[in-house]
Amino acid sequence: MVGLYENHHVHDNDSILKMVQPLKYAQRDIAVNIADEAVNFLEAHLNPKSTLLETTAPPPKQVKGTRGAKQPSNTSSSTVIGLRSELSSLGDMALDDKQTDDTAIDEKKADDDDDSARIAHIDEMRDWLLGKPLRLESGMYGPITAFVSYVALCVQAQRDKAGSTSGIRRLICPADKADYQPDDSDDKTRIDIGLCSMDFDDPAPTTSTRTPYHKLLAVVEAKVRSGNFKEAWPQLYGYTRQMYQAQHNLSSAWGFAICGHEVRVCHFGNDVAVSSNPMNVTTPEGRRAFIELLVDWSMCEDFQLGRDPTIVHLPDLDCWQIECPDDTSRGIDTKPRRYYFNEVVCHADHLFGRHTRCFLATATEPTIGSPLVPTVVIKDAWAFAKRSISKDVRDETKMLKKIRATLGQHIKPEDDIIYPEIVVGGRVSFVSGRKRIEDNTKAMYQGSDLADRDPDRFRVHRRIVMSQIGQRLHTLESVDEFITVVCDVMRCHNAIFKHCQILHRDISDNNILVVKLGGIARGLLIDFDCAIDTSIEKAGTTRPEMTGTLPFMSINNLSESNVTRTVLDDYESLLCLVCWLATLGIGSSQHHREGKDLEKLPIARWRKLPIGAIIEAKRIHFGTGDSLNTNIAAYFSSAKGSNGANDDPDKKMLTRFVTVLRRTLFDNHSEGVGHECRGTSKIEVPRVQSSWSVTEDDLLSDIKIDEQGTLSSVRDKTVVINPFEKRVEKCDIIVKDLLVLITTYWKLTKQRQSQPKPASQEQVETAADEDDEGKDDEDDEDDDDGKDESDD
Repeated sequence: MVGLYENHHVHDNDSILKMVQPLKYAQRDIAVNIADEAVNFLEAHLNPKSTLLETTAPPPKQVKGTRGAKQPSNTSSSTVIGLRSELSSLGDMALDDKQTDDTAIDEKKADDDDDSARIAHIDEMRDWLLGKPLRLESGMYGPITAFVSYVALCVQAQRDKAGSTSGIRRLICPADKADYQPDDSDDKTRIDIGLCSMDFDDPAPTTSTRTPYHKLLAVVEAKVRSGNFKEAWPQLYGYTRQMYQAQHNLSSAWGFAICGHEVRVCHFGNDVAVSSNPMNVTTPEGRRAFIELLVDWSMCEDFQLGRDPTIVHLPDLDCWQIECPDDTSRGIDTKPRRYYFNEVVCHADHLFGRHTRCFLATATEPTIGSPLVPTVVIKDAWAFAKRSISKDVRDETKMLKKIRATLGQHIKPEDDIIYPEIVVGGRVSFVSGRKRIEDNTKAMYQGSDLADRDPDRFRVHRRIVMSQIGQRLHTLESVDEFITVVCDVMRCHNAIFKHCQILHRDISDNNILVVKLGGIARGLLIDFDCAIDTSIEKAGTTRPEMTGTLPFMSINNLSESNVTRTVLDDYESLLCLVCWLATLGIGSSQHHREGKDLEKLPIARWRKLPIGAIIEAKRIHFGTGDSLNTNIAAYFSSAKGSNGANDDPDKKMLTRFVTVLRRTLFDNHSEGVGHECRGTSKIEVPRVQSSWSVTEDDLLSDIKIDEQGTLSSVRDKTVVINPFEKRVEKCDIIVKDLLVLITTYWKLTKQRQSQPKPASQEQVETAADEDDEGKDDEDDEDDDDGKDESDD
């Protein structure tokens, strides 16, 4: 993982420390005072030979089950439970003291108890701070949690004195356990230390639990050896990805890598992880920097810690409240609409990227005891954009509004096409102080030197509400449903491009929802973040950019070539998607593979870097019909209890579907589509075959003119033909054939869904082949001439 993300990591940038400083200057002064007091107290008591203060305190309690003297127990004062108990008792003492006659004496007693608690934490971390060698990683857990708990006590002391006017928003505390697997983890990895944000009105935990990812503020990855960050980062990347997946309101994330006596804090944005210089806790300067950071975390606003203030959990109603902009075409929407949800159909499961999430929601505020009935789908994502809304030609909200208006005029009920219908949407904004701020990367990196860095990587937080309710593809029950859904999507894709000139460019499993209409599974195409409006950008599709989801990208897309991106690329993505999901297993009747089960199959090469290896694999797999069947279709999942394609009609149907789809796309034999349009690789042909639609530009590229003006041929005997480029010239013909194929399969499988008993496989194949009559023999001859390139 370190190799995969190393290009996304910026090291030794201390400007990220400024991102969490309190925004108000008065609160910054308070933060400085708290940090000064914490530093002075720590330095005065750290050296056991110091004569500045003679106060001593008993060590923190150790309970049965503690692993090593330095490891915090489940109920020690260095955990959420223990620390909350400490803070509560200290507060009660202070309250009781105010009710006594001798207030001054009792307040001094409370202060002494406060000092004793802090000194106990100093004693626990003393050896670590004084630079003594560390033998075991588990021996670091106690000192680290003690340091965090010590700062929390100093912050709490200021809060007790000044109350809510102190500007302190939260306490940063260690999780209940160290070295544990969070309850909502999707793998078996164990985190070293979790940090939590504890509000002052939060109820105290009553039992020790494995704090889940959805309750963590940050994860600490610890290594015994100083400077061993190369091993720490990959693990921290994995933990942070799980936090994104578990937390619906996480816009950016923070984490720590602590190696020996060096502490680095890391901020994770959509495109880059940025880490600080090491804070060496064996030096006063390093200890101060670490303390100042934790104090700032206690006082900064939620959005500075990566929490989206427009998504709020309502515990009494057991749901979430989310704000959605109504219209931001003229600027920030000051009165966003409120929706409510408790079901997530798409999680942000990648460390970097758009962090797309989808929620099933309703505009009706729920009440206690009444179920929440969703009526809309809300898409939440961080998309690349222009800073100026008026210049943002790839704004998904604008495209969806165009689709709604245009298809509303052209699509008739008898066309039976389902298309996305936007309700509201735009750029998200939130209130900070007395201002409403647009949520974008500039706001995310405010205070650092990253705020205005690389304008081409500028992202905005966009939220869109759509009227259709849908589920993910994994909810499909049968192959018939699956083929109906994907064919529905491409019929919609065709209508959108024909009437709106919008090219989607990201056909993938995450961008298709299953909508049930009259008991029939139908497909809805969503997520136009990667789309372009070709009526505005014209030939801008030729820009060599790579967009989409890696396993489903077309060869042309992966190559970042100057060949124009067209509808054909999206059909190729469909072919990849069908192959991928057919290999994993579709519906309840088929065996299902996990993603890791693909590793030994040829299709696994579609997601293994480098990009060049993916391109070569797809060139081979799609090169001929035999190669597709040998390397890909042969591994399609079978029905439970079957012996393979011979007695599995679903596998046979999927194999036939991808075979005909590949042939129509890469080996089309329609009138006007020549040999130069076929295949997946560039070919050299003799110049005598220049009748294969070789253009004037092709010929001129072979000619060189010397200083005397003499013409000479660079390549006298051959011309290089790029079939992808040639297919663009015949795109309309090929797309027409593809649409006939898609419509045929759509009608058949949709009909089969409504029948008590499915039609025979022979009926399906006969009908699907009607438009291909006379082509199979010619295609077989071509395949026989070509080499069967197998990955086996």
